[in-house]
Amino acid sequence: MSNWRLMMPTTEAYLLDKVLYELHHKPDDLAAYNQDKAAYLARFKLSPEMAEKISGNDVAGLYETGVNPYLLRAHCIGVRIPEDVSLAALRSLMKEGDDKWLN
Repeated sequence: MSNWRLMMPTTEAYLLDKVLYELHHKPDDLAAYNQDKAAYLARFKLSPEMAEKISGNDVAGLYETGVNPYLLRAHCIGVRIPEDVSLAALRSLMKEGDDKWLN
């Protein structure tokens, strides 16, 4: 089994996907997250670095970790990260020549 980035998704990628899914698909989870991010994220036993990627809205870091791009997009919308900000974060990961796909 693979995800878009890794032949075998890491445990951290799976946990981050789980957090993003539950955060935006379970009633009351987004409100609980907005009320106390640290307490909400503690339920998932994430490493401090991974919890910071979510609570700090590190779009590029989450993408590089291997989270599902659709869940990442839903997260950006759910926590109201402006589209230009999320796209700029993703574009910052592009290497020279990657922009040929944008035309």
